[in-house]
Amino acid sequence: MKLRLSDWLQWVLMVLLSALLFACFFRLNDWLFDWLEYVKGVNWVFLPAGFRVLLVLAMGIPGALGIAVATLWLDTQGTSPPPSEVMLLTCLASGFGPWLVKFGMERLGLLGQNLAELTSARLLQFVLLYAAVNAFAHQSIHWFFGQENLQPWINLWPMFTGDLLGAVIVLYSFKLSLPWIKARFGATA
Repeated sequence: MKLRLSDWLQWVLMVLLSALLFACFFRLNDWLFDWLEYVKGVNWVFLPAGFRVLLVLAMGIPGALGIAVATLWLDTQGTSPPPSEVMLLTCLASGFGPWLVKFGMERLGLLGQNLAELTSARLLQFVLLYAAVNAFAHQSIHWFFGQENLQPWINLWPMFTGDLLGAVIVLYSFKLSLPWIKARFGATA
């Protein structure tokens, strides 16, 4: 299968767009919910989790790559960036964790390839599974590489809760805004 230049450009644009949107949403979450941070990197409400779900469901691998790129950029902006292997694995978990959940649910027949069968119940299943996979992956990476003052089985729950709440808030806000978007931009359902 030969890819045209326009296909490659579309992929690059989707990766860059998803990276930009995820990074902006991450900063917005810091601004709104900094006071709900449990420990560094673990929030009781994490709105970018919902954006991860939207980007991966809508864009697939380009969305996952964009999230990974944005996570890498965000990790390098801190005053004390994590070790490079932790940073790389965290980027992969952040971007490809939700994509692996999508891939698995598609293989099990729980999600259709074009999301036509996506019901509220299936979306909630996706969000619950994604939040669990993401929290477990991130805490496992930090535990494996011996981060100081880490309590992975304790930090797992606030991260799971933050990802779950953030995803539900973003997804329902998006759902509630769809009629306005359709009316404003003349889109047909």
